[in-house]
Amino acid sequence: MIIEYSDNFLKEAKPLSKKFKLLKSDLRTAIDEIESSKDFGVHLGFNLFKKRVKNSSIPTGKSGGFRIIIYQQLENKIVLISIFSKTDKENLSDDEFSMALKKFLEQY
Repeated sequence: MIIEYSDNFLKEAKPLSKKFKLLKSDLRTAIDEIESSKDFGVHLGFNLFKKRVKNSSIPTGKSGGFRIIIYQQLENKIVLISIFSKTDKENLSDDEFSMALKKFLEQY
């Protein structure tokens, strides 16, 4: 499976990786799970998915972990377009979601 990272995803992940030192490991685990079981998470429509990712830096499990927004371009290609921590915000607002999607579409 081909996995790409949008510029927006990388921009959002950078401060999170400073705050949560195990973010890279948690993302690797989530990506391995996606590749092995094709589990993209909750379908949001238009080939978009929201996946729960465990935060190993704090012992709260997936419920207090990260959320990644995934776009499935092809059957074997996905792009990670956004990431946020549930400890920082409950959900992406409609405006934040629209902005992340707009940035992604401009990039691709």
